[in-house]
Amino acid sequence: MASPAVGLHDLFQQLKSLVYGIWRKRWYMMATTWLICLLGWGLVSTLPYKYESSAQIFVDTDTILPSIVRGIGIDVDVSKKIDVVRKTLVTRPNLEKIIRRSEYLERLARNDAELNSLVINMQDDILVASLGDGMYRIQYEIDDARLSDRQRAEVAKNVVNNLLSFFLESGSSNSGANKDATEFLDKRIADYAERLSSAETAHAKFKQDNIEFIGGQGSFLSRHDSANESLRKTRNEIAELNVSLETLQEQIQNVPATIREARSSRGGRGGGEADPLEERISDLEKKIDQLRTLGFTDRYPDIVNIKGQLEVLRQEQKEKQDQIAAELSASAEAGKKSNYTTETPNRLYEQLMLNIITTTTQVKSLQQRELDQRKTVAEMEEKAKRVPEIEAQEAQLKRDFEQLRRQYNLLLKEQQDLELRSDVEGADEAVSLRVVEPPNTPTAPSGPPRLIFLSLMLVGGLIAGIGAALVLSLLRPVVLTVDQLRLQFDLNILGNVSRSLSEEETRQRSMELLFFAGATAALFVVFAGFVAFDMIGGPI
Repeated sequence: MASPAVGLHDLFQQLKSLVYGIWRKRWYMMATTWLICLLGWGLVSTLPYKYESSAQIFVDTDTILPSIVRGIGIDVDVSKKIDVVRKTLVTRPNLEKIIRRSEYLERLARNDAELNSLVINMQDDILVASLGDGMYRIQYEIDDARLSDRQRAEVAKNVVNNLLSFFLESGSSNSGANKDATEFLDKRIADYAERLSSAETAHAKFKQDNIEFIGGQGSFLSRHDSANESLRKTRNEIAELNVSLETLQEQIQNVPATIREARSSRGGRGGGEADPLEERISDLEKKIDQLRTLGFTDRYPDIVNIKGQLEVLRQEQKEKQDQIAAELSASAEAGKKSNYTTETPNRLYEQLMLNIITTTTQVKSLQQRELDQRKTVAEMEEKAKRVPEIEAQEAQLKRDFEQLRRQYNLLLKEQQDLELRSDVEGADEAVSLRVVEPPNTPTAPSGPPRLIFLSLMLVGGLIAGIGAALVLSLLRPVVLTVDQLRLQFDLNILGNVSRSLSEEETRQRSMELLFFAGATAALFVVFAGFVAFDMIGGPI
């Protein structure tokens, strides 16, 4: 049973030590508290006041419009229409109109960026809420520090007043139910008349686009058969030309492109120069004739010598002629070159080649014609498959046209009935709007709650000061009792000596305590000054 008593005693000693440590650092605590409080109070004092204005509207949705349009199968929910007006009230065009109408707001929107920012802020600060049973509330709150308190109050009222005007204009723009229904029917009749005209035009265009199908299948099938017949003729012509082309190609393979002939010994057809061997033989024969003319016999040494040379040259000439004959026999080798022969174009080869080119051109032309005819036949065969589909589409177009015409006639009858009903009932309002609570200029700010913020800053400053003093005391702890000393050092303690303060020390402690109390009182006095300024000298 002794353990709890010891635990409580230790706890009390620790608490006593903490309190004493905080007291030792009381001036740090006071400085921290003053610093935080002054900064916080100054910040709270700079917060601009918010000014709020509001208005309430009652909307009566019990109108004649729903019963009228219900007769033509359309259900109109006027409450939903008002709800759409409510949601679209704070659109950018409306807010820009409000800004241009307000002198103070227009000053805040000097450029596009500021205008965009102001519109966004207004959309966040404007509230259009449904209160139920046809009641709606329009509310706007502004806290722009660039405006004075009085200007913010006026702006709040003007914005709500403009929003109220927009709401009334949008909600009662079609104030007469008969007028609203008449305009509705006129619009629907014009719409159905346009759709009826479009349907009629579409039917006529469909018949024009598909006249080859709708005009009768006999003509279409006849053109299809004619196209098939033309395709068959073209294919036959191509087959015949291909046979001719193959024959020409086989013939030209056995005909050389050129003919090789021997060069003439005196220039001949080839246009070449005379053969040097023949010239030498002719010169030697002339020399023999000259010697014989001079009277020399065949045994004359010069004549014998010349004859020997002639024999050699004639042998060479014979060998050369044999070589030319061999080359002429092998004239089919087109690329061979020789000094003894020449090549000339073969007219038969040229004629065959011309026939091949002409036939190939005709084949290509007919093949292109065949391709076009095949495409035409394929398209016509595909179109032939679409004839039932086109007939079904035409039937659908006729049904749509008839349905639109019946609806158009029904709307015309409803328009006549509405004109008769309007003469009896007179003008009745589609939506009845009544302002229950007009907007007023706020005389007191709606926020922020400065008193609460000032009090919270005071409490926060005190807590922060105590916390700072506690941290400093824990960083540099002191020993207050013998038990704490015994726990800190493992030594025997013989006793303790009490300290007695002198008169001067007592006086000094009293002065410090007095200064601390004065600083604390001054803190609360400053707090009271901020509160008084907020309550008396702050708002309008």
